[in-house]
Amino acid sequence: MTPIAKGRVLALASPVFWSLSGITVRLMDETTTPWQINFYRSSTLALFVIVILIIRYRQQVLRVIRTAGMVGVIAGIFVGCSMLCNIVALKHTSVANATILMASGPLFAALLGRFVLTERVTTKSWVAICMAFIGIVLMVGDQEGASTLYGNLIALVGVGFFGAYAVTLRRRSDIDMTPAVLVAGIFSAAVSAIAATGTGTGLQTSARDICLCIFLGIFQLGIGSVLFAIASRTVPAAELTLFSLSEPVLAPIWSWLGVGEIPSGRAIMGGGIIITALITQACSPQKAPATPR
Repeated sequence: MTPIAKGRVLALASPVFWSLSGITVRLMDETTTPWQINFYRSSTLALFVIVILIIRYRQQVLRVIRTAGMVGVIAGIFVGCSMLCNIVALKHTSVANATILMASGPLFAALLGRFVLTERVTTKSWVAICMAFIGIVLMVGDQEGASTLYGNLIALVGVGFFGAYAVTLRRRSDIDMTPAVLVAGIFSAAVSAIAATGTGTGLQTSARDICLCIFLGIFQLGIGSVLFAIASRTVPAAELTLFSLSEPVLAPIWSWLGVGEIPSGRAIMGGGIIITALITQACSPQKAPATPR
């Protein structure tokens, strides 16, 4: 098998791992809060990234972390906030809504890059951004109650944080920014611990749910991101973006098969428009980096 063929296999496999977040959260006890989920998932992710960095760089780990510098810290905070929003959204809206809305992040990143980095946005990208906006209006307007609307809006806030993360990474595309994911795990875990304590829920939950959170940290986020990073060395950016689209397609399917959660008609329509917009963006020369969900 050629290097690019191996890369394509890894690029196809990574979104399969990413897509497991929704069904995993649905399998948890309803009393387990987003803060508890985030704390254990993010803590596990941070430990996983440390192990990966040690394996890759050995004695040079501290140098790699220092090289990422303040840009890595800022990027990590942005993606950490996006990770927080993802879990909160999953607790308040459907898996389809949360996953597809969060998947529109690259389009927001392209738009933000236009104003912050003065990057040129192609005609295809503008068309994709307009299509995504229409799809988002359909999905956000598809509310069954205040909780669903809240979840949809939180997912959109997460998309904004992803855009900021992507633009921040572009400022230092010459170095390994894996330490940013480490910062994200530490930051997200710290915020979750403070929030859990402040709201009085604490961090105590069932051993089963903690194990599910550890699964999220290692397999859903950790392994999925590592596979995608390895694939990015040989697979063209447009192909990577297209492969990553299997996440918002698979996530609702797992929830439907696992817990019988069926997306509404407007969610399917809006999601279809957003995925079409993402395919349009993937065919454009511009790209935004993938991120953990």
